[in-house]
Amino acid sequence: MNEIFHHANSDESVEDYHKQADQITSIINDILSSCTMTGQGHEELHKYINLLLEEVKTMKGNDIDLAKKAKSNLIEKISKYPLYFE
Repeated sequence: MNEIFHHANSDESVEDYHKQADQITSIINDILSSCTMTGQGHEELHKYINLLLEEVKTMKGNDIDLAKKAKSNLIEKISKYPLYFE
């Protein structure tokens, strides 16, 4: 997911945020469809993914300022993944 934001710039349009949100959604769907975890780890992963999806939903809106903030929040949440999961 970090790769999607590698080429980000401050001149992004609403459409750019929508495209990135769609890419993240696709990655999340792939993760969910191949998930073989069970137990508490499984539950925690789904909680984490729901946090990401909240930001993705905001990025798909039409308010560019909210989309920028959601993207920033999403980058922060993605960067914390290694702290909680292997």
